[in-house]
Amino acid sequence: VLGGAPQVSLYAVKVLNRNGSGFTSDIIEGLQWSIDNKMQVVNMSFGTASDSQSLHAAITAASNAGIVLVAAAGNSGPGDNTVLYPARYDEVIAVSATDRTNAIASWSSRGPKVELAAPGAGIFSTYKGGGYQTLSGTSMAAPHVAGTAALVIASGVTGFNQVRAR
Repeated sequence: VLGGAPQVSLYAVKVLNRNGSGFTSDIIEGLQWSIDNKMQVVNMSFGTASDSQSLHAAITAASNAGIVLVAAAGNSGPGDNTVLYPARYDEVIAVSATDRTNAIASWSSRGPKVELAAPGAGIFSTYKGGGYQTLSGTSMAAPHVAGTAALVIASGVTGFNQVRAR
């Protein structure tokens, strides 16, 4: 399996436990690690319905440090305005999922905060514990956009707004 930006360095910053659950404080620590280690793109394939002032502050700090932030919009569709946090924050590129027909997947979150949609249904992906699985979700779509952001940066485009616009 080859990623979307095969020549970039990839860092796995673990902020959730083996069951996919965690604390906002762990996410904040992961974002701070990303700032301290001068990451250029952060993919966040997780979400919550609850706004958090401390998470938003960490997102803002990462954005101010020049990090392009990408997040899964969530799998709460098809209702309007169903985008989860952190994708809902202005500093983050929110990503919905498309299906095999290139339509928004029926289960994908949607709303005015969504900027892009990427393949998210039936994606062959690495899986916890080793090996691969075919998975569906906006968590599968967001890495496509994060990889594309890395390629845009590698082409010489810098700055969050410039990368976002491209």
